[in-house]
Amino acid sequence: MSETNPLTLLLLVVLGAYFLWLVFRRLQLSVAKHPSLTGHSKIARRLSKRVPAYSFTKAEAFACDSPPKDVLQRRSSAFERLSEQLRAQSTGSIELTRALDGGISDLNFTSRYRVPYQFSEVVKAHIPDQIFVEASKGVRIKDVDGHWYYDVGGSYGVNLFGYDFYKACTEEAIKTVGSLGPVLGPYHPIVVDNVRRLKAIAGMDEASFHMSGTEAVMQAVRLARYHTGQKKIVTFCGAYHGWWADVAGVSSAGQPDGGLGLDERRLRVGSLRSEQHSRGVHSRDRGRQRSALQLLQ
Repeated sequence: MSETNPLTLLLLVVLGAYFLWLVFRRLQLSVAKHPSLTGHSKIARRLSKRVPAYSFTKAEAFACDSPPKDVLQRRSSAFERLSEQLRAQSTGSIELTRALDGGISDLNFTSRYRVPYQFSEVVKAHIPDQIFVEASKGVRIKDVDGHWYYDVGGSYGVNLFGYDFYKACTEEAIKTVGSLGPVLGPYHPIVVDNVRRLKAIAGMDEASFHMSGTEAVMQAVRLARYHTGQKKIVTFCGAYHGWWADVAGVSSAGQPDGGLGLDERRLRVGSLRSEQHSRGVHSRDRGRQRSALQLLQ
């Protein structure tokens, strides 16, 4: 029996160690991902194609959890009262919404998915969309029919500084730059102070202005990909990173380049290099798994 060549044995040991290292890194990634299908977009998309679509009838919707008869009756009665009340007091808003039917993509999307899809047809048929408002005060908004509501829909005005603060800012902005108007290209002198303050708050060397948060995230990812030469990005599941395919989560078009959805509770931030982590971007050589890690919070 011939003896094994020492060089061959050494090569086998090196290849075996490298394979084990790849397996270990893959396990680390799997553990870091969100345990739900949200963290495994490719698997979720494959499974979603095999899940048949279905919709509850009105009777099925109220009885989907097999409640007692008295509970079922109260649900049905309350739903009918709510439907009648909203239709009676929101005639103006309903009329304007119908005028936009099919004309705005965002409205078409939110109207269809404002409740779980099984209940969508029932809700759409009985609960009208109320999307037109004309005034705000404190934490309330007034619809076009003159009714005031507490804003529990997640508007920025309530969640951040309040409506009155933003209205005051708008008035001050018009006084400050109103004489210039919407000039594209040259800067108003106030930009100098804005950049100085943003750099001080963020602790960064530069600032960049964008029309929306989605656009800002797109530019950040684009810069990370350009400087690292890599395509993969990491997002935290359960967080909102913008309305575009690479970070929009699990969908038919979501994360085409293999975005990795992590569970923020499992991420060991201490393992990142502090200096690069503080700047928001961390690149790491992972062989074929080399990634650009974009901390989007």
